[in-house]
Amino acid sequence: AKRIWDDISGEELDWNGVLRARMEELQGFRKYGVYEKVSIEECRRRTGKDPLKIRWVDINKGDIDNPEIRCRLVAKEVNRGKIEGLFAAAPPLEAKRALFALMESARDRKGKRMNISFVDAKRAYFNATSVRPVYIQLPNEDREEGMCGKLLRCMYGTRDAASRWEATYTQALESMGFLAGKSSPCVFTHAQR
Repeated sequence: AKRIWDDISGEELDWNGVLRARMEELQGFRKYGVYEKVSIEECRRRTGKDPLKIRWVDINKGDIDNPEIRCRLVAKEVNRGKIEGLFAAAPPLEAKRALFALMESARDRKGKRMNISFVDAKRAYFNATSVRPVYIQLPNEDREEGMCGKLLRCMYGTRDAASRWEATYTQALESMGFLAGKSSPCVFTHAQR
């Protein structure tokens, strides 16, 4: 068995657990159609460069007695020049505080207290389409000679992934009648809700 260490703590990880977590990550790549295989020559022709390097980020989100190994395949796109539109907003702490204060007194139309739901979009970036030509090396688990991956969806480690995800969820919420806030574009309100 191969030896591998947690990218955050430096503790040794169970290799079989890492293999299972990596296979789960690759299943997510296939499910969402993150990339299609194309020739490395296409990449060089379109971008003038080789495909982006990739790496596995392996961590244990649990503890030694109850490991919860997570693996993410990450592109290594280095900042080499300005690309317009990369900014993605993050809600300020004041927005969370205001939401909690509002929920303490808020009631629905029938007078019942309202609830707050926290939703974590699993593999959020995979929901956003890639809008520029980005090519990655294929992971060893999916490698084919002379081939690379052309991104159809965004991937961790690409420079525009966060801004593309923000555009995706904003479009989805606005299509349901929500309005983005003026002071923070990632805080939404709905007139009837």
